Amino acid sequence: MQKKDNIIMFPLERRMADIEAEKALEAMDEETQLEAFIDECTNVAQLILVMIEDLIHNFDDVHSFDDIDFRNKDNLEAKDMFVIVNLLSSMFMRWGGAKHFLHDDLDTMFDRLVDQQGYNDFN
Repeated sequence: MQKKDNIIMFPLERRMADIEAEKALEAMDEETQLEAFIDECTNVAQLILVMIEDLIHNFDDVHSFDDIDFRNKDNLEAKDMFVIVNLLSSMFMRWGGAKHFLHDDLDTMFDRLVDQQGYNDFN
């Protein structure tokens, strides 16, 4: 006589596949969130550029920069502003824990500025 087994086998293979799919979905969600955060950093940095342009061109007490054009790629100030906007974006990314290739350059510039000017220039 055969002994009856009342144990129901758990569908282990299917559950393992489900767990892997859940992990992939979480990783994709984190990647999507990171991409959205990086896009927001870029957008805010570009908005700051628009605000600077507005201040320079529309503030009654500022006239020295009436002809400045940050959008003409042939102008040196446009090249400088391109770097500044990317530095701003990089700074926002660092705050949010996202890596950016300019972080090492920012650290180097910070050290050089502190050596040259001290750190009290912010006040």
